[in-house]
Amino acid sequence: MRNNIIISLLVICFSLPITAQSLTVQYLYSKHIIKDSTKIISQNTFLNIENDHSTFFSEAQYLSDSIITSDQKLEKKTDFKGLPRDLLGCFIVKKKLSGEVSYYSDEFGENEYKYNEIPKFVWKISKENKEILGYKAYLAKTTYAGRNYVAYFTSQIPLQDGPYKFLGLPGLILEIFDEQMDHHFLATGISNERKISIDDRIVTTKFITTTKQKFVEMRKNHIQAPLRRMFELMDNTQVYEKKDANGNMIDIKKVFSETQRKMINEYKKENKIEL
Repeated sequence: MRNNIIISLLVICFSLPITAQSLTVQYLYSKHIIKDSTKIISQNTFLNIENDHSTFFSEAQYLSDSIITSDQKLEKKTDFKGLPRDLLGCFIVKKKLSGEVSYYSDEFGENEYKYNEIPKFVWKISKENKEILGYKAYLAKTTYAGRNYVAYFTSQIPLQDGPYKFLGLPGLILEIFDEQMDHHFLATGISNERKISIDDRIVTTKFITTTKQKFVEMRKNHIQAPLRRMFELMDNTQVYEKKDANGNMIDIKKVFSETQRKMINEYKKENKIEL
């Protein structure tokens, strides 16, 4: 009972937004590479917390932007296939006062999209705790986008934030994972210095604003026919064959159809964080 009272007081004491502190939290993001797989892949991700907002992104986003910028300055053609793979395919900005989350996606090749939402996390806080990075972290549970999550937050850093879209606990989330351990974020470092940022990317990129509902529908359509645009261009030009390097004729439509079939099978196996 006493522990429950203490946790309740923590919730009350830190329920107001903290706007005076800024820091960077580095998380190791690990995920099963595909559905029903035991293979795990990992990537560093960063949460830059400012006075009125925070930005969450992967190291791959920052490295890719740096490579592209460098190539442009050197007037060098960028090898996009050689760029680091972003395991999330997005970056996220959260406003502290309103709790609004802006989701920026780069998973579609032709255009980049943005949508806003205010996710309603219902947290159940427990007296159970453990130490992470020297901080006492309490256990909390919630459900979001088809998954049940376990989180550990510390009231010693009273910032209602965390990796990905997660927020709303009376302290910084240091670890969070779904019950199947398909997706796992673990804080590996906290600093008052902001060493990397993708703010320039957000400012300079033209994102098409949409709604989450339309974005989800767009993703479904893309998964069902990822090369739809290529087929449309082919029909418009009425060019269905071309010669390869050896002078042999290639059936372009057949090649596209086989490529699309492989892509659809890969999409079906994808281990997306939101179901």
